[in-house]
Amino acid sequence: MSARLIFPRFIIIQTNVTTVIVVTTTVTTTFHNPSRERCREWQRATHLYRDTKQFCIDGWETGEFGMSVTTASIDNDLYSAIQNQAIREAKSDYKNDGIVEYHASQPLAVNNQNWEIDRTENGSVVVGFPCISGWWYTPIDVYDDIADDVARLVAGEADKSRLQVYRRDDDWFCTFTVEYDAETGEETAIGVDIGHNHLLAADAETGESMLVSGREAKYVRRKYRSLRESLQQAGALRARNRVGNKEQRRIRDLNHNASRRLIDWAEQFENPVLKIEDLEGIREGSDWRGVHSWHFHQLQEFIVYKAEQAGIRVEEVDPFETSQRCSACGAEGTRNSDHFSCPECDRSRHADLNAAENIRQREGEPCTA
Repeated sequence: MSARLIFPRFIIIQTNVTTVIVVTTTVTTTFHNPSRERCREWQRATHLYRDTKQFCIDGWETGEFGMSVTTASIDNDLYSAIQNQAIREAKSDYKNDGIVEYHASQPLAVNNQNWEIDRTENGSVVVGFPCISGWWYTPIDVYDDIADDVARLVAGEADKSRLQVYRRDDDWFCTFTVEYDAETGEETAIGVDIGHNHLLAADAETGESMLVSGREAKYVRRKYRSLRESLQQAGALRARNRVGNKEQRRIRDLNHNASRRLIDWAEQFENPVLKIEDLEGIREGSDWRGVHSWHFHQLQEFIVYKAEQAGIRVEEVDPFETSQRCSACGAEGTRNSDHFSCPECDRSRHADLNAAENIRQREGEPCTA
């Protein structure tokens, strides 16, 4: 079995002439028919890597040595570059989680300066890195969807991150990131409003728009709220918790479906960029009683995650009065259920699409998942 995954991230640099995108792509692929000897050494190295990390964690926990432990304290056959990477990872794990016990072998990792990628005379792409007995140069499978990024890296037109090597079933994998600058053509801005009458409303600068109804989600929430209240009164706390879990699964599925529909719709446009509201503080001051339990952030996270997978850039904008202002003239308008009307310019539009249009028109900041 083989795999190839590409998850792009973007940093935007504006110039007077063009927009430069710093693209960071994660590439995962298989090694091509490594020998048994090579696989045995890699397997041993992953166990030594685990042991090195555990040695550090145990030493810090018992106070045997300080956090500035070096490879001089490590007594195994791994190359020092790999030992150093194991120490760095163990330190990060320890700071985040405290004492850790590594029961399984750990992916072998090498920092970006201690592995190489090159193309042989016969056209094969090989990855070289130190291990135990020496450096191994092994061909990797280059699929169509990673070929361009690998070619940039081989040609010296991109930077690389640390390399990770690990086993899954009978195959050995490597994963790394490729970072390069790319100029983008004119983008198509799409404003996205997240709400409760409609899960989301989207407005593209080309004039197209879409709505995803929130009716089913509101029904689910009413149904399970009533069930929870009944079970609470009956003292059936365990059953009440199970009901809450079912509700979360239903809402999660609805949010997944809504975010997928949005991304599929956005992909029809040239260089789409999604603009979403910065939802921090959106619950404050809301007159909707369900706002404190609504999964605003979950839907937003799904949108950002799926957009990154599709190579679509996402920006966050200031949400101030996006629902109260007319998207045509900026005057304060009137909302009556799903209808928005402006007393200044007499414009009328669906209220959520008016908000989405306001979001689309605002300058945003790059957003990452």
